[in-house]
Amino acid sequence: MKHRLHHPSDRHGDFEAWSSTYDESTLQRLFFDRVHARVARELRAALRGVAAPVVLDAGCGTGRLLARLRAAMPEATLVGVDAAAGMIDVAARKPELQGVRLSVAAVEALPLEDASCDAVVSTVSFHHWTDQAAGLREVARVLRPGGALLLVDIYARGPLRGVVSRVSQGHGVGMRSDGEVLGLLHGARLRAREWTRLGPPASPLGMLVAARP
Repeated sequence: MKHRLHHPSDRHGDFEAWSSTYDESTLQRLFFDRVHARVARELRAALRGVAAPVVLDAGCGTGRLLARLRAAMPEATLVGVDAAAGMIDVAARKPELQGVRLSVAAVEALPLEDASCDAVVSTVSFHHWTDQAAGLREVARVLRPGGALLLVDIYARGPLRGVVSRVSQGHGVGMRSDGEVLGLLHGARLRAREWTRLGPPASPLGMLVAARP
């Protein structure tokens, strides 16, 4: 019998129960694979000059982004955490992820040493974090000075701000505006560098890049 793990993602879609069929979703091919490809490119650029980077995927799910990063950055040490044990179980069984450090953990309590990561990535997971302020403080703690955070999520901004805010109610803690996220980053002592839209004009999907000073 599967036991339901109560964590932020249970607020919409129950990721624990979804884990066994997560990779079969058409969203993977039509949406997430494209997002992951972009993240991999941006991450390689952000880590240019770092010989053997350590990269954390916060909210790694079944490890699809980690598998892409392993192929694109074989020199990197990869770490993945997710609050859903089922997601980590699926990831741990994948041959391409053998040797990747995978843990069941909330972003608010990362099982990592201080200043141990060169980069942290999170793709469409941020709005599921229970305590986003605490999660960003943890990200800042594990980042080395100059380390980068690539935070991909759906943001309530621009002409669609009101629509995104209304639609996202009940989906995790809801979609934040970029201004709200900037405030949270400031509180975590992370310095925002840039926000890039992912997708067509007016798309609410974006990547916010920040760094630990």
